[in-house]
Amino acid sequence: MSLSQRLVWSKDLHWESYFRPRTVSEALGLLERSHGSSRVIAGGTDLLLQIREREAKPEALVDITGISGLDKIFLDGDRIRIGALVTHTQVAESPLIRERARALQEGVSALGSPQIRNIGTLAGNVVSGQPGADGTIPLLALGAEVKVVGPGGERTVPLTEFFIGTGKTAVDSFREIVTEILFPALKENEASISLRLAKRKALALPILTVSVVLSADLKAKRFHQSRIAMGPVGPVPFRAKEAENLLAGASITEEAIKGAAERAAEESRPRTSLLRGSEAYRRTMVCNLVERGIRRGLERLEGKNV
Repeated sequence: MSLSQRLVWSKDLHWESYFRPRTVSEALGLLERSHGSSRVIAGGTDLLLQIREREAKPEALVDITGISGLDKIFLDGDRIRIGALVTHTQVAESPLIRERARALQEGVSALGSPQIRNIGTLAGNVVSGQPGADGTIPLLALGAEVKVVGPGGERTVPLTEFFIGTGKTAVDSFREIVTEILFPALKENEASISLRLAKRKALALPILTVSVVLSADLKAKRFHQSRIAMGPVGPVPFRAKEAENLLAGASITEEAIKGAAERAAEESRPRTSLLRGSEAYRRTMVCNLVERGIRRGLERLEGKNV
């Protein structure tokens, strides 16, 4: 059974009803019956701020933290699956993530404060739709997909198609629920890394986040393929496809590395910001961080093959 009660925390945080369903189907039923007046909450680190700032005014909250099975990280064949209730701390401390998706571990470890990481969920970070979200950028480089459940059934959306604008995603947050994030676990000839540029280490929004996943044949000194994700350099999290294409099958040379980094900077679309700096500065830093990411990715591959 759902729990329901009237809650009024303060003049800044209020809603009329609070539900805690025990199954996904029960949660979907609650959303459906509310006709767009309810919102899903798990960690709440984004939603509660939106409510306080009057950016969101739900009449009811549907708390999915009582649904069993959504708080697991596990390897399923060659794919890593992360449930919707998994926190950033769980991701950061997972041996599986460190070994087979290190860019993600590095990304979430830089997010907010320990308190935020202990409460906030990786799925919530993705659903927020922010172009520079610390969990989203490495997931984009890792080739992640998002499992969404709604009245029409279940669907899986590639992260490359998930973001449709700043703060906007392919999920109908009034009728649908993200239940899982899944992506291929890295193989022996693959490595990943995340790099972050910010004004200070804790609680600062990133000026730039870059994640690189690459595979290469070190003996033949040749790249196989790469994925380069970055943000915030546009309205949505961004993949530098032209830079990736430059590295595909290319020889591992200074020219190839620098060329890919320069192309990534050309592809990016940063704007001048009082918070994050000028367009020219941010474009230069895209070039620097992508180059550094490729080099460190190669170093990690070398470490695997020692």
